[in-house]
Amino acid sequence: MSENEKQIAKLALLGESIGLFGQAITTLAAYLALEEEEIEEDQLAKMQEQIDFLLNEITTMKK
Repeated sequence: MSENEKQIAKLALLGESIGLFGQAITTLAAYLALEEEEIEEDQLAKMQEQIDFLLNEITTMKK
């Protein structure tokens, strides 16, 4: 194998490594986005519980 072929193989390996690293970052970003969405859903559920509680209190006070 000539020196030029070795350099080409090294560059190809480097390119594949960078691509794999990029995919890992993309996967991590997708995971974090899903986690953030779950947190928002939990917060919305808690807020809905608080709203329901306050509406119940208001209804009780009206009586």
